[in-house]
Amino acid sequence: MTGKRKGLIAAGILAAGVILVLIGVAGHRDAGPKVEVRKVEPRTVRSSILAGGVMNYLDPVELKPQVIGRIIAIPVREGQRVTAGEVVLRLDPRVYEAAVQQAQASVQQAQTAIESQRLTMVNLEQQVARQRALFKRGLVDANSFDNLRNTLAIARVQLQSQRESLSIAQAQLSQTRETLAKTVIRTPINGVVTRLPVKVGETVIAGTNIPGSTMMSIANPAQIIADVQVDEADIAHVKPGTEADLHAVSFPHAKLVGRVIFIASSVTQTLSTVTAGRNFEVKIALQGKNLPHILPGMSCRAEIFTRSAPNALAVPVQAVLYEDKAGA
Repeated sequence: MTGKRKGLIAAGILAAGVILVLIGVAGHRDAGPKVEVRKVEPRTVRSSILAGGVMNYLDPVELKPQVIGRIIAIPVREGQRVTAGEVVLRLDPRVYEAAVQQAQASVQQAQTAIESQRLTMVNLEQQVARQRALFKRGLVDANSFDNLRNTLAIARVQLQSQRESLSIAQAQLSQTRETLAKTVIRTPINGVVTRLPVKVGETVIAGTNIPGSTMMSIANPAQIIADVQVDEADIAHVKPGTEADLHAVSFPHAKLVGRVIFIASSVTQTLSTVTAGRNFEVKIALQGKNLPHILPGMSCRAEIFTRSAPNALAVPVQAVLYEDKAGA
């Protein structure tokens, strides 16, 4: 009985060992690669091209001086909102005010000369009328009468000349007033002052295109565009109205939506090397109201969608395998 019991115990120990070995082998067995399964389903498939550029405001206005002058007041600051017609800068008007006063004096002088000449003509006309009566009666010789009539004719010409001088003086007065008005700079649009490189006391010069001649830049922040460069190999696929997704470097997680509004008709960037590509400027207007705080000059990346296939059966690109068969 005791030997039988010992045999049962040994058999149990042996069975337990076998079970532990099997569990260990099963635990170390390779589970195999994980497989991700997705359904083949209809969806919109779009092809696109990528382009880089910068964010900017649509049609910013650069205010440049039209007259030479020293800045005496800048009632706005950079970043301030302004309305059309608002005064944003003043130049020293004293020189131009003096020119207006001088032109006004010239007008008054011409008017006085005309009045004096008109009175002279009235007097000569009366003399001619009296001399004509005396000439008909033979009391005045023909030479004296002719000289008086010539004097009247000359007076009439001089009156006409003085009237023309008055017109010239009035035109000069109008011009000086217009020049004086240019010392007060007003914004032509509603917007925000985006750039203000000048300060009070500086002198600005009119008619210059040198860097620094811009007194102020104003733009409408509600009209934001992406100004990107598209390679010449892709530009033929871009059309006005084409949709695009944009990502600003400063807001990498914010996807912006826009549409193409402008495509340059000529190359806008040409490098000197023979093998370098050529780019065309494309402007994309951002759409939507809740846009992030975009600042002009921010770098951006645009994905312009050139073709779209709605309701196409689609699978993940990782599931597509290509086999290069010999002779195929």
